[in-house]
Amino acid sequence: MNQSNIGQYLEAAEDWLEYRKFSYIIGVGECGHDFDAANNDVDMLDVDIYEVSSLRELAEHFVEEGLFEDIPEPLQFYIDYDAIARYLGMDHTHIVIAGNPLVYRVVCRA
Repeated sequence: MNQSNIGQYLEAAEDWLEYRKFSYIIGVGECGHDFDAANNDVDMLDVDIYEVSSLRELAEHFVEEGLFEDIPEPLQFYIDYDAIARYLGMDHTHIVIAGNPLVYRVVCRA
């Protein structure tokens, strides 16, 4: 985004839901794509956004959602969420946009 296309972005973003605006900000900002907000679909940007305040919270969410399969209840007390959060930190980043804490992962393509 620059001076020549800020107007196009503002016009296109007027109808976008908040998560699409976040996807655009993150996807274009992180990857530096020359993305035309007026003519391209923001969903084409490969951005995963989670409304959580930390990588640890994302790790807890992933375990609760079964990302690591079913974990027997007696073993759930032994899960090292901090270790999972460090692992997630290799691909995910924490950011605050307009007061909203988010964790995201973006895939930049050439």
